[in-house]
Amino acid sequence: MKRPKLKKASKRMTCHKRYKIQKKVREHNRKLRKEAKKRGHKKRKKDIGIPNAAPFKEEILREAEQRKQRREELKKQQKLERQKTLEKKRKQEADDDSKEKLCEKESTSEPKATSEQQIDKNSKKFFCKEFKRVIEASDVVLEILDARDPLGCRCPQVEQLVCQSDGGKPLLLVLNKIDLIPKENLEKWLHYLNKELPTIAFKSSMQIKDRTMARRVTKKGAAYIDLSRASLCFGGDCLLKLLQEYSVMKDKVIQVGVVGFPNVGKSSVVNSMKGARACGVGPVRGLTKCMQIVHIDKQIRMLDSPSIIVAPSSSPLALALRSTRDVDSRNLFDSVDEILKHCSKQQIMMHYNIPDYRNPLELLTLLAQKRGMLKKGGVPNTEGAAKLVLCDWTGAKMNYNSRPPASWIPSAHLSSEALAAVKQAFNLDELEEDNKSTSKASKHPNQASSIVFQSPGFTDGIVDDTELPEDVVGEKSMEVSGNAEELSEDEEDEVENEEENNRMASSTILFEELEAKNAQWEKLPTGKQLNVEAGGLDDAYDFNTDYI
Repeated sequence: MKRPKLKKASKRMTCHKRYKIQKKVREHNRKLRKEAKKRGHKKRKKDIGIPNAAPFKEEILREAEQRKQRREELKKQQKLERQKTLEKKRKQEADDDSKEKLCEKESTSEPKATSEQQIDKNSKKFFCKEFKRVIEASDVVLEILDARDPLGCRCPQVEQLVCQSDGGKPLLLVLNKIDLIPKENLEKWLHYLNKELPTIAFKSSMQIKDRTMARRVTKKGAAYIDLSRASLCFGGDCLLKLLQEYSVMKDKVIQVGVVGFPNVGKSSVVNSMKGARACGVGPVRGLTKCMQIVHIDKQIRMLDSPSIIVAPSSSPLALALRSTRDVDSRNLFDSVDEILKHCSKQQIMMHYNIPDYRNPLELLTLLAQKRGMLKKGGVPNTEGAAKLVLCDWTGAKMNYNSRPPASWIPSAHLSSEALAAVKQAFNLDELEEDNKSTSKASKHPNQASSIVFQSPGFTDGIVDDTELPEDVVGEKSMEVSGNAEELSEDEEDEVENEEENNRMASSTILFEELEAKNAQWEKLPTGKQLNVEAGGLDDAYDFNTDYI
């Protein structure tokens, strides 16, 4: 059956419509003409020139030509003058650049001055200066501790500096992340720490979002969900009450400094007290790089500070967990090894759901295979697995706890007079009751599901910026100096050899499995045995032997 031919639409229209369109076009053109008259846009009149009947026509034309030549000469002179001025400017700029380069070379050869303008914002020296600013400007100092390892988060140098500055400032301990440890362990730590300094149990909110986010409406007429307010924050009322009582006693607006090591939750505590996202938070170490002032109410201001810098002389475990920068790829396996030495092997196997392992490298290989972290050729990505383990231990995913010491020993860096002054400034009886109610309200993991961790004790920090070199803490600067030293060929060969050794070490387990399989093949009966060598699996079948 043939398809019917489609006819083209006709362009004919009624006379009424055609006349109407013509009328509208005339009105539009009339309007444009009126507007053009108002603006005064007229055609330029053509120059008639000098008529032939005019007297002295030749003289007038000569004068006109002379004027034209003078104008052209003036234009040429002005152009030459402009070129001369441009050449002078270029020479001056070139001289200035050469002088600046000479000054830079001299400055690189001489020791750098430690002025605030030359210090990079990502350097440890800048961190120390901002940290000192926070302590000097604050009336009360909060030291944030990770509840999983409170002793490892305490810095004797910082506590001593706070108690000695301006005749002694009150120091409070905030035990953050209480939802990651068992309830019995929390009560023991509160009892141990309250003997020395007032300690507040705290659980900061992790679901705070920016106030600028729009309200999400579910249905028409239904109540909106406000995504900007804090949720599931415990211990905030207790801390706010303590600070308000202190401000009333001093009868002034107080500034509260918040200090601590990286990833203990300093900015999260500030956001939870504010009830909105005022400071940036994240799993990245050293995210806060300068002092930030947050107004809690009319009488209280909180000062968020950069992280405390760990002393290089600290233990390898402290450097792995409390460092302000991410661990280098060369020290990843050593850091994981130090962490595994301080906890039970069976609990690690239960947590990651992996079989028995002989060394940390085998654990990382098994973990990479289970999580699907493979490189090209199916080689397990052990470096990625090591970073994942470190992120679990420094972040808020791992449930582990450390036990307080059996007997309480007073700290040598704190004087008895300073401790007595701090205890007199706050009501400790109400604080104990509030901590009990906080521990009851929050959820805690079971003792069986929590990994027991052996704490290394206090972590030493650096407070004086004169002891530090100007090495970068955060992202590396994109500018590369022209005098940077390049690696020699021997050094490049050494780096390549190290990379090859790491690859060979990660694949040792695969070779061991192959050798075990080969041993099983060799135990077969003689009539059915195959000539399999460990090195060549391609020539497994022997065609010269008759197996019938």
